[in-house]
Amino acid sequence: MLGSTPEIQCKNNKIKKGCGEMREEVKHFTATAMIRNEHGEFLLHEHQKLGFWLPPGGHIEANEEPQHAVFREVLEETGLECQVVSCGFPFVSQVQDSSHTQVLPLPIAILKEFIADKKKGNHWHIDMIYLCELLPSSQSPFAPFEWVPFDQLAKLNIPTDVVELAKVVNEYYRLQGK
Repeated sequence: MLGSTPEIQCKNNKIKKGCGEMREEVKHFTATAMIRNEHGEFLLHEHQKLGFWLPPGGHIEANEEPQHAVFREVLEETGLECQVVSCGFPFVSQVQDSSHTQVLPLPIAILKEFIADKKKGNHWHIDMIYLCELLPSSQSPFAPFEWVPFDQLAKLNIPTDVVELAKVVNEYYRLQGK
């Protein structure tokens, strides 16, 4: 809820946060892949525009399902093929596909992220974060992506939510015995 975020102030249907105003609640839907390899390293790159280390991901196109967007973004950005890991709650598996309903993979988180953009205008990303694994045929990622050990994440210019998501991924694999 906007009122609960202290750094955001509402004024005349505008949101102000540090570096400019924006129309209230302009949202872009995005999908991000948290990918950890067998060595416990995370696939990240230093985003040129933002200057942060981030996992692969991007905007969901019109009429595209989020899990397809994450596959596409990972392939486009890294040259690697991946699959979404289904790690939903037990009760969700009771919902069955039918002729009118399809159960989509659950993201490990859905984040609402403020994006300061002087060119396109400030906006929000509704970011569906998926746990993904690389397919066996995958090779080395395209530059600038690289594998970063978990214990090195804190040394990078990286958003705290990415570090927290990496902890969630590590806990998932710990519970899976991996």
